[in-house]
Amino acid sequence: MSVGPQTRTWPGTGRPAVVTDRHPRRIKIAVEAVDVFSRAGVAGLIGPSQDLQLLPTPQLPQSDVVVVVAPRLSGLALRRLRGLREVCKAPFLLILDNVGDGDWLAAAEVGVAGAMWRSEVTPDQFTEVVRTIIGGGSQLPPEVQGRLLKDVAHLQQTVLGPRGLTASGLETREVDVLRLIAEGLDTAEIADRMKYSERTVKNILYAMMTRLNLRNRSHAVAYAMRSGII
Repeated sequence: MSVGPQTRTWPGTGRPAVVTDRHPRRIKIAVEAVDVFSRAGVAGLIGPSQDLQLLPTPQLPQSDVVVVVAPRLSGLALRRLRGLREVCKAPFLLILDNVGDGDWLAAAEVGVAGAMWRSEVTPDQFTEVVRTIIGGGSQLPPEVQGRLLKDVAHLQQTVLGPRGLTASGLETREVDVLRLIAEGLDTAEIADRMKYSERTVKNILYAMMTRLNLRNRSHAVAYAMRSGII
């Protein structure tokens, strides 16, 4: 089956003509479920779509998206995800009964890009979420987003904050320096505002730009803005 455009020639001219493939490659879906009924449920979601293809279990490593069906995100579910990550690099889409008490930050780190509630998912919604994930995006229910924000806040308060770090990987004082640069202050003005010596301000900037491979102050400010830090 062709997966790209084919080059042909127009009759009697010899000139090339590009014919668009009418059958683009379908998105390959693998399912990890603890029972045949859950797998059959996902197969029912895939069936109506012309864009999706259900793979047999042995072909899981070749999948584009792995759908994992579980009652909730738990420690056991996270262990399953980590085991799957060892054999497959595709993003995970969770289909759950409820949000659970598991670590959603850990789930994101292991490759979870989407989650849906089993009681609410429809074939059209399923296909839309899969397309979002394939496009590099993520799709999470509001309850999960809320849990993630709480987990990030807890991480900042209990782990990063006491060490002078932020969730961006920057030290708190590095963020402060970048904000002042963005306001147009020079080194002397930043030193006066932060009650540091000019040498200390320069050292903070140099260490940060070296660690993050940033070329200059403007590049550093642009990095901070793209990251949502300032």
